[in-house]
Amino acid sequence: MTTLSHRVAGLAPGLGVALAVALAGAAQAAEPPASATTVSPLVIVGGPPPAVVSSYPTNGGSVPGGVLVLKLTFDRTMTADAWAYGKTDAAVFPSCLAHPRLLNDRRTFSLLCTVAPNETYAIAVNLAPRFASADGRLATPYVLKFTTGDVGVRDMHTALVQAGLTDTDDPIMTWQDDGKGVSQPPAPP
Repeated sequence: MTTLSHRVAGLAPGLGVALAVALAGAAQAAEPPASATTVSPLVIVGGPPPAVVSSYPTNGGSVPGGVLVLKLTFDRTMTADAWAYGKTDAAVFPSCLAHPRLLNDRRTFSLLCTVAPNETYAIAVNLAPRFASADGRLATPYVLKFTTGDVGVRDMHTALVQAGLTDTDDPIMTWQDDGKGVSQPPAPP
């Protein structure tokens, strides 16, 4: 009985080697793999970065002096603990609480501030990139600049109404938050 290797050896030199390699590969391919390997999916976030679609005060606008609820609304769902407001050389920075609050729509941040009458203010939004979408994409930095008129707002309710918000959009975060907003700092030690 003649084996396959003997028959391959009798063929032309180059053809015999090629046929032997092909047969060996076919035999190896017929065997099942020893163990399956699972590869996790790779997600690459694409498209433009998150951007502010509206604000109060509006960029270049004017608001009354006094209590101000600064409002930034982004074009997509944002991360509650990723934000950055900063000073610029363009104008004075308002006196604000340390942390903004992400509201229930998960796109709007509110921050309680006070502003002096007849002043120009500027806020660097995301200059040190921290505002981030829920998928981790950093927002585009820009400067929000506005002026103030005479003192007119002395209470938070009026400031919320002027910003287009309601009392349930209270910009003050507390660790005992009852769920009106989504930003929740850790409980104090």
